[in-house]
Amino acid sequence: MNVQKVNLDQVPAYCARVNVNGIQRTKEDYIRHQIDSVFTSNTFESLLLNVEQLRSKLLQLGCFRDVTVVIDSAKDAKANYSYDVTYITEEYRPISGGINTAVGQNEGSLCTNFSLPNLFGRGEKFGVDYSYSNRGNTEGRVFYNMPTQLDPNKQFSMSLFRSYFDNTWSSFKQDDHGVNISYNIPLGIVPNAVHSFTWEGVWRSVLAASPSTSLDIRKDAGHTLKSSLKYTATIDTRDHPVIAHRGSYSQSSIELAGLGGDSQFVKWSTQHQVNVPLPMKSILQWCLSAGAIWPLLQGRDQTIKINDRFFLGGPLNVRGFDYHGAGPHSEGAALGGDCYWATGLHLYTPLPFLYHRENLMSHVRLHYFLNAGNVCNLQSVRSTQSFFSQLTNATRLSCGLGVVLNLMNVARLELNYTLPLWTQVHDRVIKGFQFGVGFTFI
Repeated sequence: MNVQKVNLDQVPAYCARVNVNGIQRTKEDYIRHQIDSVFTSNTFESLLLNVEQLRSKLLQLGCFRDVTVVIDSAKDAKANYSYDVTYITEEYRPISGGINTAVGQNEGSLCTNFSLPNLFGRGEKFGVDYSYSNRGNTEGRVFYNMPTQLDPNKQFSMSLFRSYFDNTWSSFKQDDHGVNISYNIPLGIVPNAVHSFTWEGVWRSVLAASPSTSLDIRKDAGHTLKSSLKYTATIDTRDHPVIAHRGSYSQSSIELAGLGGDSQFVKWSTQHQVNVPLPMKSILQWCLSAGAIWPLLQGRDQTIKINDRFFLGGPLNVRGFDYHGAGPHSEGAALGGDCYWATGLHLYTPLPFLYHRENLMSHVRLHYFLNAGNVCNLQSVRSTQSFFSQLTNATRLSCGLGVVLNLMNVARLELNYTLPLWTQVHDRVIKGFQFGVGFTFI
């Protein structure tokens, strides 16, 4: 039997018309705004690519739960090689809700939600959700999202929220009530990149966790009001969010608090990740995270409260240390700092008995790591030399190996054997097996 290969890039093809079936509540102008790219096709290969790209865009509109495609020869078309493209859609139900579980940073939550998707026919969504974690932390919010300029990538959102968090490692509890307004837009010509502009107003209440809570924690207890503007830029080119084989991730943010209220500071943070494929189906990964916070008005003897500081240590952070276990402590409670840095070098390899199972290697791998970092206070820094001295003099270092498991592409589970190499007197160190689960890691 002779098989002849056809180069689809050499086969002419044009789109005569696009039909979208199954629309009941979605507005026609919202659909029309998305379909122009299909009509630019001039080869069968470009037609297939543009058709699939449009299918992905339709699924991102917030209107459809499923979209299938049928390509057929155009009827009554004047030009040869013309095709009709038909999208068969299934819209979201007017009311949806459910109960599910979610994974946070070393905790699991039971979540309930209720929403009105595609509320006015252009991808708007109104909803209510609530979560309760195994640590007793709770969060509830009422939110409304909508695309702007008929573009699902340009999202405006606002929410009212309340959250309660028991910070066991620092011996305080925090109860927040607030409003959040944000606007996300693509980062120009850079692919997979997003600008985010956020205003947040929060009434925050910090409570001592027990009668034995340290005075260093108690002095920051009480009520504060924070009004802040925050800008975040994110670029993500990874091929997988949990165990990436190649690509990079970068996110940087700057927050200005002091537009009303009594919390006044400037806070900067950044996270980076680079993944490089190696021979023998291995992956080399480098991670970096850093941040700093300064009082907005230096001359008024302002201090940074404990619920705004940075903390270091944990099973997905600087491994070999307890959660928030690296850094200054007072009577066993982590105090955090106003400046930190942390980095990690990782090597992922296939499990020996799964070396030829390509489908399993994206779910479980051996993990070798080297972590370093430091957290400190810069209030007393008076020169550049003392600044770098503070950052490097008390560096923590650890290494180890273990197993990483991908949990449905939303979180990672790690079981490692850790060996702390450089520690400080007040650190809470874990030498031996350490278990962690979450979605952010160093």
